[in-house]
Amino acid sequence: MPIQALERPGAILKPMRRLVVPVLLFMLSIVATDTATSQSQAVPGEISADLGPCSAAITVTGADSKPIYAVKITARVQYGVMGIKRLDLEAYTGPDGKLKITRLPESLKKPMVIHVNKDDKGDQVEFKPAQSCHATFDIQLR
Repeated sequence: MPIQALERPGAILKPMRRLVVPVLLFMLSIVATDTATSQSQAVPGEISADLGPCSAAITVTGADSKPIYAVKITARVQYGVMGIKRLDLEAYTGPDGKLKITRLPESLKKPMVIHVNKDDKGDQVEFKPAQSCHATFDIQLR
């Protein structure tokens, strides 16, 4: 390194700035592209009870048969000896009006009631894993 470069403050930093700015801009463009890609892929709504192999797929539509976004779905799973143990589930539908409740138990003492609510509209369905372990429910709110 020439002695003249050491005598001038900032002489060493100029070449480094020329290198750092393009590298930072490149890294920022990669992060922005990756974020945009992950947001454009619709991930279906899913919640797991972690109690067994069964599942319930719920699709909520309005009176016009279009999917409804952000419908609150709640359910209470009673399991174990005499149904003493309880698990409360709560989730919302995605933009496609769908929600899947996975890993539900195969046997329940009482049917599980799934409540569907949006604003002042509501409905409920019973999930009976003994009849259908992988049930599908199409609910139309009016």
